[in-house]
Amino acid sequence: MMRRIFFARVLVLIVLAVVPVASFGGERVALLIGNSAYARPEMALRNPENDVIALGRALRKLGFRVTEAINQNLDGMEAAVDEFRVTARDADMALFFYAGHGVQVGGDNHLIATDFDAPDIAGLSRASLTMSDVRRAFEQAAPDIGILMLDACRNNPFTDAGQAAQGLVRSKGGAGLLIAYATDPGNVAFDGSGRNSVFTEALLNHIETPGLDARLMLGRVRQQVVLDTNGQQVPWVEEAVLGEHFFAPAKSGADNPDVFAQELGLWRDIANSTDPGDFTAYLADYPDGLFRDFAKDRIALLQTAAHAPAGDATATQQLMAAADPEQVSAALTALGLLSPQRAQTRAVEAELLPALNGYRQQLADPASANVDQLFTDASRVSMFLAATTLQRIRTDIVALRGVDRTLGIATDALQQIEVIAASDTNALPILQSAKDDVAAIRLARANILRRLDHSRSYYDEVLTRAVAFVPKDASAALIGDADRSRDLSQSNRQLVEDANLFLKHISQADEAKKGSYAWLKDIIPQD
Repeated sequence: MMRRIFFARVLVLIVLAVVPVASFGGERVALLIGNSAYARPEMALRNPENDVIALGRALRKLGFRVTEAINQNLDGMEAAVDEFRVTARDADMALFFYAGHGVQVGGDNHLIATDFDAPDIAGLSRASLTMSDVRRAFEQAAPDIGILMLDACRNNPFTDAGQAAQGLVRSKGGAGLLIAYATDPGNVAFDGSGRNSVFTEALLNHIETPGLDARLMLGRVRQQVVLDTNGQQVPWVEEAVLGEHFFAPAKSGADNPDVFAQELGLWRDIANSTDPGDFTAYLADYPDGLFRDFAKDRIALLQTAAHAPAGDATATQQLMAAADPEQVSAALTALGLLSPQRAQTRAVEAELLPALNGYRQQLADPASANVDQLFTDASRVSMFLAATTLQRIRTDIVALRGVDRTLGIATDALQQIEVIAASDTNALPILQSAKDDVAAIRLARANILRRLDHSRSYYDEVLTRAVAFVPKDASAALIGDADRSRDLSQSNRQLVEDANLFLKHISQADEAKKGSYAWLKDIIPQD
């Protein structure tokens, strides 16, 4: 065995030595393992080898030093990880990608090597690399950001025999580590009907997008997979990463940003601000904006709270003492009275008290304030923000699908015109026009994706926060009895339906699926 390990490591070193490296600033390394040809014929997979080759090609263009390990037995996989531990040391970005069979056993995920031949637990331990092994490699290498991607949730003999649960088990990302799974816990990922798996195809479609943070890029990947599979596969992410990290740098002289994308980005930045000036500036820039009424409400609420008398401090303290600080903090944040950066523990009760007092003083009868009323008011605001955002997401998904169809037709036409123009110069003006058309369609698609980046992640933030305080018996009727800046009883039917959908997502919230966009499958347009 030692002899096999030695030669495997020598082979990895040779591969590293010959891989061309593009100039991209700091060191960027990747280890891609794809197992298609298993010793057991019934376990053969079509696409992992293709996935590794295609992803390796894309990563090299992005300046990564790539090692491809295809159809590896356990010795080969371990040797590749050993070398990755060395090459990834102190790298700016280190990526580990595995495509093939994976299974959860004993609380750990096992990445199955090609020499697996005995469908029992003992056989698995002799022929699988554990996720813990890979995580230790990242911990020892300590790159600025470590990215671990597993496209490894296919059906396997352990699940079929009832020896293991389906899919992979959740594993939280450690500091500086981002873990992306092709599907959510306990589910199966599709190998794909084309040359790549559904997950890898989506990854290839977005990984080269200039100036897109890694987390936003994976958000687009999740969105595409959910849409392409009609909600049957939902990728998810665990991460504990600080700052922004880019696979592809932003282009100089980038295209003018879409107006709606700008508005959504600004709103997301200020949505939980405690400064009324931020909302005044928003209204100045977008007087008829999507969140116009909410901005007016926030200004009125924050100004009232700021000029409210000190009130009965004892009453506020009693109210705080009767509540869960985390729930109160989340509710006050939803109302715009507390910055989301504040810690949600009793350790910052001194910061919660002024915000809670501000909430009490803006009520018609501050003495009547109670925790249930606070949660109801925060639920009402969250419902409106969520329902409005869902409408924007649904509209943009419909637009995205239409643009994708148009882009496919235009690209096919362009290829045909290029063939004609190669032998007929009279077709050159038409060729240029076709190129301009395709470029315009691509720009429109990029704008839609930017809008979806903001609205998708903002909805997820509102949802995650609302889980803490929305009462179990809450209903969409709450949005019909607000009494501040607008007659919410005139809300249209779609708004009410989306408020109910938001409540459904809250009721289905599961810590095990946090990090996915499972709710997206409920708004997939039916063709």
